[in-house]
Amino acid sequence: MGAYRFLSPEWIEAAMALREELASTAPDPAQTARVNLVVTDTPFGDGEFRAYIDTEAGGPLPMPGNLDDPNATVILDYPAALAAFVTDDHDIVAHGFLTGALRVDGDLALVLILFGEGMDDEQVAFARHAQTRLRAITILDEG
Repeated sequence: MGAYRFLSPEWIEAAMALREELASTAPDPAQTARVNLVVTDTPFGDGEFRAYIDTEAGGPLPMPGNLDDPNATVILDYPAALAAFVTDDHDIVAHGFLTGALRVDGDLALVLILFGEGMDDEQVAFARHAQTRLRAITILDEG
């Protein structure tokens, strides 16, 4: 499997294959959640990418699309999304919160749980493994 620019059509295809591969090994989530993700300022398509996490129907990994009646919607710009899902750069994520480049509409506590707060060791290990695998299919130097 090759490496692609984050959220490019090729990256999405590779990420969906990875999601399918990892689905059977995903531990039960720390919290059930239905969360929409909106990534803005993407260099692909119309500049916006929509995905969702539905822990009851598909585990903790995002799927392209949108849910009706989510518990929350996370809106984040492209650099914050890359930091949150691939590079695990907490400084960029925190900066996104402070500058408004990352916002949560809805249940913030649920989103924090979904993204790591209160995870047990098995959930943390799975999340790290999935992120490592995502990093392997992502071109990080987009300079």
